[in-house]
Amino acid sequence: MRATALLIDSAPSSGRRPLTLRGIAEAADVPVASIYHYFPDVDSIVAAVATQYGNELSSAVEAGVSRPTESPSALLDTIFTIYREFFAARPGLRELWFDRKASEKVVEIHRYFRAGLAEILRSGMHGYSTEPHDPLAYQTWIEITGILWELAFQSDPEGDPRVVAEIREVSERFLCRRLGLEFPPTDREGRKDHDQPGASLSAPAGESAPHAWELPLPPQARGRKNRAQILSAASAIIDSQGPHGPDVNVRAIASAAGTSPGSMYRYFEDLDSLVAAVADTYMHDLLAVLDEVEAASEGQDFAAFNKRKMVAYQAFFARRPGLRELWFDRHASEKVQEIHAHYRRVLAERNHQAMSHYAPRPGELFGHTLHIEVTGALWDLAFTLDPEGHPYVIDEIEELGIDFVRRLREGSS
Repeated sequence: MRATALLIDSAPSSGRRPLTLRGIAEAADVPVASIYHYFPDVDSIVAAVATQYGNELSSAVEAGVSRPTESPSALLDTIFTIYREFFAARPGLRELWFDRKASEKVVEIHRYFRAGLAEILRSGMHGYSTEPHDPLAYQTWIEITGILWELAFQSDPEGDPRVVAEIREVSERFLCRRLGLEFPPTDREGRKDHDQPGASLSAPAGESAPHAWELPLPPQARGRKNRAQILSAASAIIDSQGPHGPDVNVRAIASAAGTSPGSMYRYFEDLDSLVAAVADTYMHDLLAVLDEVEAASEGQDFAAFNKRKMVAYQAFFARRPGLRELWFDRHASEKVQEIHAHYRRVLAERNHQAMSHYAPRPGELFGHTLHIEVTGALWDLAFTLDPEGHPYVIDEIEELGIDFVRRLREGSS
């Protein structure tokens, strides 16, 4: 297993060949057959490596939390130093921890350790407040900071200081708001909302050129109608079974659309292109909902706009569970992941534009990008916990929006 960990840690996935039993055996200097004495397949070995990494992270955090600290602020200093140093030390294993395409076995291991880390942090913070410490609050905090740690190391192998500062900021505000913990005001002095020129995780989203996943529409009305029927059939199947359901295949979709498998290839290159078109259409629908919310909120304050958006988003995600699962799918293809990334940029840009109505300065796109990533992770969590959307988590998404505007106003003062 140590040899596997070294192989995984030696290079990021983009520069690493797929792991094989033969490669692992060569690295460990053992016969391939001997591996089967301990592990049935490569996935089980990778899962064991992920378990070991999770155990090491948990032990490091638990040791840090158990050391006496004088305040919640000092405890956060300890926790974030441990996280940053731990993730920076072994980039390949860190990537395994945040892997959006990990197997179900590894994803379940990650879920187990996130729950354990939430409990460790709860035990550490409990001594600083008499408020009830709901485990769900810590689970929510882990999700918020988890996506931000992932982003921090995507843009900087040592952890982007701007994102690390955001982790600290949102943590303080969350713990103050939810658990009644107090942090000295001086801790926030000079921490503006990322208003540096060029501080962006990715390019702005307003491109007018066609994207790689967008295929030209058929020139004739009949062809466009056939394409729409196929797309509708695929959407219905994915919505009823999820993106990896048994009937998410060319034959079943063609049958549901009343056409032949061969005719589908006139409109879509392959199944992946069809699923990508379904994802693209779903997000167009979400943007249409946002258009309606913005139009209905014209002239109202931010609290009214934000509440209307929360209600609309919750209804949208609850209405079509399989398509929602496609949007949050950790095992989506590269093409679908590209669509997801594009629409997150679009939503960040839309949020940036909307804030010009509610704050003297809307801040840089960087801060809005982080906000969309965090709230996206929480929407995923809300519907993982409850098919109608967990009220506590949705309430936190709403509070984050209110707090985001408050920070913009503070940064402008």
